[in-house]
Order: sequence, then structure tokens, then C-alpha cells
Amino acid sequence: MSVARRKPERTCIGCRQVLPQDDLVRYVLSPDGAVLVDYRNRLPGRGAYTCIDRQCLAAALSRRQFSRTFKQNEVEADAVELSEAVAKEIRQKIVNLVGMARKSASIVTGSNMVLGAMAAQGAIGLVLLAEDISASISDKVEGSAGAKGIPCWRLLDKEALGKIVGKGARSVVALKAGSLTDAIIAELIRYKKIAGES
Repeated sequence: MSVARRKPERTCIGCRQVLPQDDLVRYVLSPDGAVLVDYRNRLPGRGAYTCIDRQCLAAALSRRQFSRTFKQNEVEADAVELSEAVAKEIRQKIVNLVGMARKSASIVTGSNMVLGAMAAQGAIGLVLLAEDISASISDKVEGSAGAKGIPCWRLLDKEALGKIVGKGARSVVALKAGSLTDAIIAELIRYKKIAGES
């Protein structure tokens, strides 16, 4: 019988909570003393961790926790810039995951096609709306999704959303229910927290 391996845990230097490493953001110090976001946990060197939360990041900086963790007298970093860097990394991961969904034929695009796909119970797990979608289309899609308990998120503009899915401009993209879609939703929640969006 195999024994489940315990996931590594780390302490957030902002709030001091001990959490699974996968639930935190890792930072490293560059050779010139800049704090770098290591969202994919691939950069070499000693790491510092915070929750994926603007308040934890601000608390870590105000209490000089990066200096203590990296054992450097002066570690200069800006909370807004680091929050934006984390948000950018998360957004890129979302884009990559949506691209993977496209390659696995797990997406439906276009408002009419999406509305039709949502009619089948449990088929669609997530709807992405372009940030510049028209109000009438948005109301129709969000109303239908809401009635079926399907989450809707706004992401990118029509041109960028279409590019990810290998099409022209798209206002609406739906992702079929499954583990890949669950991973995208988890990243969208993280993005919302670090970007400070309501």
C-alpha cells in the first residue's frame, strides 16, 4: 500500500501562516538585489513566500521580512510593483491553460455556440467574457450561465481572447467541465485576489 506524500509547506512572511507551498507565491533575490517573482518555483536560490494576497505582500514589505529572509541589510521592493508582477505571472498561466484547453478541444467559442453548449447540463464549467464585450451579449450569456450555476469571468479584450483560442476576435469563450477548467478557475481566483479586483 502506497503512503501519500505530504506536500511541502512554507510560512507566509506577511501573515505568518503555514500553508502548502502550492498556495503561496515564491520570491527570490536577483544578483543585483532585486526581489523577483518566481510563480512557477523554478528560479535558483533561497526563497521567500507570501500568500497570494496584496495585504500579505504589503505586510511583509512594511516589516522588512524580505531583508530578514534573504539575510540582506537593504532589500528594496515596492508592494504595487510586486503585486503587478504576480498578477502578470498568474494571467500568463491562465492564458497558457486556456491554450491547453484549445489544444484538447475543450472550448466552445462565440456567443451563440456557447449559449447552445450551456443548454446541456454539466457540459460547461466556465465562461470567459472579453472585457470589451457588448452589454447586450454580456447580459444574455451571464443570465444563462447564472441560471445554470456556471461561473463567468472577464479576461482580456476580444482580440486577445480570440488569439488564445486560435480564432479571430471573440467576445465569449466557454470551457468544458473538467480538471483543466478547475485549474483555470483556481488561477482566476488567485488573479482576482492579487489584482485587488472586486
